[in-house]
Amino acid sequence: MLSTEDTLKLNVLIATSIAIRIDTYKLVVVGLNAQFKERVIDLNPTGDSDAYIKAVKKLLINQILGTIGGYPSYLKRWSRMGQVASSNLASLLKLGEVEAVVAVSNATNLDKDVLKLAWWCATNTDNQAEIGRFLLTKDLCVNTEVGKDIAHYLLEFLPFTQDVEQLIDTTNLILQKDLISKEEKAKLWKQGQRKTAILVGFIERMKNNLPSKVNIISLDFKHQDLQIVSSEQAQLLLETSIHILKKINQETILYRTLDALGQYLSHPLMTCKESIDDIINQANVITHDVKDEKEKLFARMLLAGVSERLVVSTISAYHLTGSAIRKKLSNVLEPIQNALKLLTNQ
Repeated sequence: MLSTEDTLKLNVLIATSIAIRIDTYKLVVVGLNAQFKERVIDLNPTGDSDAYIKAVKKLLINQILGTIGGYPSYLKRWSRMGQVASSNLASLLKLGEVEAVVAVSNATNLDKDVLKLAWWCATNTDNQAEIGRFLLTKDLCVNTEVGKDIAHYLLEFLPFTQDVEQLIDTTNLILQKDLISKEEKAKLWKQGQRKTAILVGFIERMKNNLPSKVNIISLDFKHQDLQIVSSEQAQLLLETSIHILKKINQETILYRTLDALGQYLSHPLMTCKESIDDIINQANVITHDVKDEKEKLFARMLLAGVSERLVVSTISAYHLTGSAIRKKLSNVLEPIQNALKLLTNQ
């Protein structure tokens, strides 16, 4: 049961705010007015603080959406599906409910004002990094100062990110355009030499603009189909892939690396297969009558056919983790590594 004083303060906050967030740790409710000034209400629970926070949320939802009993279940289902109507977006950001902010961040029809409010609502919540990643998938967000704020928050949060897929996704997203500086990208690239999930984000997002290495040089291939791997940037991408795959021990890193390689080197005559033997056979047929640079052309074609399909069923069937991935999939990984080395003169 909310105190009379808190109920009164909350009703005033609802009437004067364009966005509201709840800090469950500090037991405060923060409102943001149209002039982007914050007003803070210190809650005074008389009993269990969790129950008191729930009562606060019920009041907000009842007053703003006219819904009694809590956050609408249909919004919980739709939160991560981008199916929230534009007419609801503004009101959802006044609920003090993180799931509502997730729903807004996934909406397909954000404008700059709602974007700014959504990021403000995400601040100091347990879902701030998740919401930031959702927002950075929007082109609108990438081209704003808010996008840069989000990118720098995620960059600072990166060392604390344990989930490999989130690590790759975060790296991929913050590398967009000029969200972070060249110096910050170079520092992140250096960190990736030790934490290869970061490098996967680089080869996905910056495949033609990777931070340069002094010892990388372009190669002079003559065959037209080898021009794609001849540039300094292509050589850097291939060598980075070798580094990632050398001691691969995590399935998501493997899946995303193979997909990035196959997409970068895709060729109309090659199709992705679930068997390395099928890919080798395709590459042999294509290069059968080639005389010059035959081995290198074969290697290029083989890499054009790789994807996660090559390994996902084996990893799933045998529940492979750690070094067992390299051992069990050596028949797949060795031809790929050999092809990479052949094209980089290693």
